[in-house]
Amino acid sequence: MANDFQEWLNYAARDLEAARFLQAMKPQPVEIICYHCEQCAEKAIKAIIVYKGAQGGLPRRHELVFLLHQIKNMVEISDRIYDCAASLTPYGISVRYPNDLELLAEDADLAIKYAEEILTWAGKICQ
Repeated sequence: MANDFQEWLNYAARDLEAARFLQAMKPQPVEIICYHCEQCAEKAIKAIIVYKGAQGGLPRRHELVFLLHQIKNMVEISDRIYDCAASLTPYGISVRYPNDLELLAEDADLAIKYAEEILTWAGKICQ
């Protein structure tokens, strides 16, 4: 899988689908939705890294802004993408532990929006 950018995009899309599916649950598992959104963004960015063949290979890091820095000289990255990435990054770690973040349904809605933006952006680059 590490050599195939399309697999990374497919996995990213599945995380986004899972997040959307979980929105219908009552009570809503906001932390799990946000986690899947971070995972979607991470896999989408890693798809670009694989697609562009970034020097040094695929990083085993999870901070989204760090991952974006790996490709900043290869692709155009808007401030909006950086903002989305920065907003999603805490959900990759903090939501794994009870009581680390106070999240609301609005946070899940925004996380889905940010993940969609990053996945759409990545898909356009990896055409």
